[in-house]
Amino acid sequence: MLSKELLKEVGRIEIRTRQLVDSLYAGSYKSIFKGHGMEFAGIRQYYRGDDFRSIDWKVSARTGDLHIREHTEERELQIIIALDLSGSMAFGSGSKEKRESAVEFAAVMSLVAERNNDRSGICLFTDRVEKFVPPAKGKSHVLRLIRDLSFFIPKNKKTNLSAPLDFLNSTLNRRSVIFLVSDGINNGSLERQLKVTAAKHDLILVTVRDPREQNIPDVGMIEVEDPETEDEIILDTSNRKIIESILAEQRKRDEQLKKNCKNMGIDLIQLIAGESVAQPVVKLFAQRSSNHSH
Repeated sequence: MLSKELLKEVGRIEIRTRQLVDSLYAGSYKSIFKGHGMEFAGIRQYYRGDDFRSIDWKVSARTGDLHIREHTEERELQIIIALDLSGSMAFGSGSKEKRESAVEFAAVMSLVAERNNDRSGICLFTDRVEKFVPPAKGKSHVLRLIRDLSFFIPKNKKTNLSAPLDFLNSTLNRRSVIFLVSDGINNGSLERQLKVTAAKHDLILVTVRDPREQNIPDVGMIEVEDPETEDEIILDTSNRKIIESILAEQRKRDEQLKKNCKNMGIDLIQLIAGESVAQPVVKLFAQRSSNHSH
């Protein structure tokens, strides 16, 4: 049973995100997800006028007659939010930690799915998959997802983005929309898994940043702890040369990620902790529906 406190929290998330949920619901939500639509239904004999691209050559060779693969339209989408719960996601310099903004984003997508009578599920990970809730429908299921997203305490602190991708590729038996949400998406070592996942599913990367990570203020000497390794370093924030080179490095990595995503045909949403999770999502949806209409 859900506690009063939790129901209040879920209520707060719903109120904050209702407008976004409404606008996504009203929009062409269904049609903007790539590859949605067809599920394999079976094989039948080829008749004149059938689309020759549907011919199943293996079966045809085996039987000596032309056969085609038939597909039926899929009525429902399956949405999975894979959310990074490693140590660095607990960082927040402003009104919200990165994890809180990520949870809000995940809650919105689950609520939108529920409103559209689609299935949604979550995969919570660190350097391994810590919890998987398979996709299902219904309001009580979504409340459970929001509870797990908000209150689940991970065992590990480190990150490994291959873990959820490998897990979902081997677990999901039908094409799904996968949102991979993390503050540490660095594509160098991930390229192969990203490509494999994007070929099987509609993969959307969601990066989460704290405003301080893009603009380090001059506050003199500070002690910085790596939340994943607990290593500590002293950083002199008044040495703007060092700070500028750290930020430049970050920008370079971000540009590289954007470029690689574009090459792989993977969409990217960028969230800033404490800022609206609505705008980046609405922007992506608008972009996708204009691409679809061209």
